Amino acid sequence: MARVLCLHGLGGTGATMWPLVATLSGLGHTVLAPTLPGHGSAPDDLRSIGWDDWLGAAREWPADVVVGQSMGGGLALALAAEGAVRAAVVINVPAPDPDALDGIDWRRSRGQEWVDVVRSGVDEVAYERLPLAALAAMHEGLLGLDLAAVRVPVLLVTSALDEMVDPASSDVVAAALGGPVSRVTLARGGHVASLDVDRDALADAVAAFLRSC
Repeated sequence: MARVLCLHGLGGTGATMWPLVATLSGLGHTVLAPTLPGHGSAPDDLRSIGWDDWLGAAREWPADVVVGQSMGGGLALALAAEGAVRAAVVINVPAPDPDALDGIDWRRSRGQEWVDVVRSGVDEVAYERLPLAALAAMHEGLLGLDLAAVRVPVLLVTSALDEMVDPASSDVVAAALGGPVSRVTLARGGHVASLDVDRDALADAVAAFLRSC
């Protein structure tokens, strides 16, 4: 059995990962799904929080395997690149994209500070708006990833109907990773796969991956 760390996306909470936590715990794994710094309170609390804070929180609980969704997937890849885990599951992660950061900087240069969150249609405890500073911090962190240094097995999960991250981002990430990559496509759900209609298929895929690594 493994110690499994489950990391949510930007604006969410640990509750986003609870269905997956329940499945993996039921199989005998020890699972933690923390709420990352600046989350679970008020959006203003994200204004002074950045990538190093989120990654530092993820490092606090040594895990065998890390599962990350969206921004959490980027953090999972960071832990894998450090050699801190023996395997990683990455769900709907944005690819490193300097154009995305340029767009955020352009908006901030014109006095904008906030962006409304596109609602996913699932019952997620999450912020309805985000400070652009937090989005910038996320993209800066993604750009700083050394994906070639990820040598451990990675399960890369993509939602075909992702309304927030281009599913093609998974192709970019897969091509850059330095170790073995397995891939799963969820045909029906959107970005927050852990809560969407294919959550059982996601849980089954993660459970099978854990048995193999």
